[in-house]
Amino acid sequence: MKWSASTHPGESGQAMVESALVFPVMVFLILGILQLGTLHHARLMTEYAAYRSARAGIVNHGDCEIMKAAAYVAVLPTLGPPRVPMSGVAKPGGRVDTLIDVANVHDAYTDKSSAKANQTFEKEGVDLERVRVEVLNPRRSQLPGLFASYGSHMKGLELDYDDIRNAQVIEANLLTVRVTYFYEMRIPFANWQLHAFYMGREFLSDIRGGPNFTTQRVGGGSPTQYLEAKGASRSADHKKVSTLAGMQTFVIPVIATYSMRMQSNLLNSVTHGPNSCAVDG
Repeated sequence: MKWSASTHPGESGQAMVESALVFPVMVFLILGILQLGTLHHARLMTEYAAYRSARAGIVNHGDCEIMKAAAYVAVLPTLGPPRVPMSGVAKPGGRVDTLIDVANVHDAYTDKSSAKANQTFEKEGVDLERVRVEVLNPRRSQLPGLFASYGSHMKGLELDYDDIRNAQVIEANLLTVRVTYFYEMRIPFANWQLHAFYMGREFLSDIRGGPNFTTQRVGGGSPTQYLEAKGASRSADHKKVSTLAGMQTFVIPVIATYSMRMQSNLLNSVTHGPNSCAVDG
């Protein structure tokens, strides 16, 4: 017996229902893959930023401002357009296809006239920098003693990068830089899903109980809100990141470190030397 399309009139309706069920899943998978791809790109750029920052530091006396500028060069392809243009330059569109575009966008992020507005998110009191450069070695607590180690010879102004007589100085001349890039995710839907997973990844095991989860654990909230709230308690940075998420700006910190032996003397300068960005942890 030969069947015709009219023999099973419900098949078309079944196909529509199946499509309605599968389509959202496919969209989520596609958007998620795109967002994970851009996040992986940001991770690679952060690793490159740590290398560029350390390379700039070892030949420029551990100057924190120069290291930060070098880090911004590395992450430019993932930063997006600056909010405020550099003084005297037409507002750039954020593209970095040519050297001129790269220079304009980089200057907008690093020039004193526009750097403060572009380097931080600054939404409703959230003062979170986009790229943070920290010196892990030498540590901040070491610096006073290190610069005084030569006595009156150097007058506490610098450390010889090629000194092989003092073990502490040799160790201090291995510059270790940590770059934290607060990467802003921009793929719709996938951004807040991945952000909630990141914020609450240590508490995912708490999401149990089926339909009663919201009333038992969050008091009327959603699992996403629960994860965001839990993640916000981990550190001051996580609290700021959670506040930004509440304003639909989804940020994930990406961290990389790099070490290089100094090729210039470390300078004892509060504004330009490692003093301004060295930390103890």
